[in-house]
Amino acid sequence: MIKTIKRFFRKGELDCQDVADLSSAYIENDLKDSKRSAIQNHLSKCGPCQAFVDTLSSTIGLLSRLPGINPPSALKQSLRDRMRRGN
Repeated sequence: MIKTIKRFFRKGELDCQDVADLSSAYIENDLKDSKRSAIQNHLSKCGPCQAFVDTLSSTIGLLSRLPGINPPSALKQSLRDRMRRGN
């Protein structure tokens, strides 16, 4: 309840939890300009959040460069069979 009241009076400012919740969308450029600006404003004042977003961005970048792995065809068929049976 207190957190809800505090959010009401912040007038659009984001807190650390907001930034954490929106960080993936921020990194993927999937936010409206107003939200993006609010995050950038918070990051300019908050070293821990900036470090979190930088680390998450680096991690996403590293993972995106990993080669894809195709599962064995027997596994694919086994999963299809189980789905048909409802298991």
